[in-house]
Amino acid sequence: MDLIEKTANLKRHPWELSRSNCIMKLLEGNDVNAVYGDIGAGDRFFAGQLLSITRGKVYAIDKLYENDMAIEDGVICLNDVGSLKLSSVDWFVMMDVIEHVEDADEFMDSIIKRLRPDGKILITVPAFQFLFSSHDIFLKHYRRYSRKSLGRLLTNNNLRIEKSYYFYTALFILRLISFILQKIGVINNKKIVGVGVWRFKEKAMISRVLFHILNLDYFINKFLTKFGVRLPGLSLLAICSREPLK
Repeated sequence: MDLIEKTANLKRHPWELSRSNCIMKLLEGNDVNAVYGDIGAGDRFFAGQLLSITRGKVYAIDKLYENDMAIEDGVICLNDVGSLKLSSVDWFVMMDVIEHVEDADEFMDSIIKRLRPDGKILITVPAFQFLFSSHDIFLKHYRRYSRKSLGRLLTNNNLRIEKSYYFYTALFILRLISFILQKIGVINNKKIVGVGVWRFKEKAMISRVLFHILNLDYFINKFLTKFGVRLPGLSLLAICSREPLK
């Protein structure tokens, strides 16, 4: 969970649980000795899950951490990606991170320098700039992305895109309806809250139903990309690798 959204509430939103679950399934077949860097790791929820699939080091990197190189529950916590050695990480995971960075190119360059020559980066970002709203401002986003704009950022930084697709179409539809209703003045949502206020336990019926709906949504979108069909979604995912040196 992003530390901006973290509250005293320990209950996890189904969106956060589903996103983590879907991305873990993408990583489960990796080398068991892979070194991971979870950038924008927040409260280390996802970094902790990475420990279950690797015997290698897991770094949780977040600029809001007070101490650099502290070890928490087996995870090495850094407050600056620059603390990592060059060419030392097999996989970087950035879940909804680069939209928080003003100079995305400079940020990506610093990460790529720490990526091994055969390493990969998995990125998720909020999708579609036309949906940019007060909620994005609350989360301190600079922008939202399309496949084209994210692809341009990645290829400009000498990364080769292996996979790229939108997901959470159901949430996209809900956000679009809400966005339109606010624009025409039918609703006025002045209170902005993050996922940290979710009040239902993980095993509660509403949490379980939403979790499975979101998972199904994700896997439908992932499956359809095999046939060249890309539905719009509230989020966008890309997996990329370094282009070989010429």
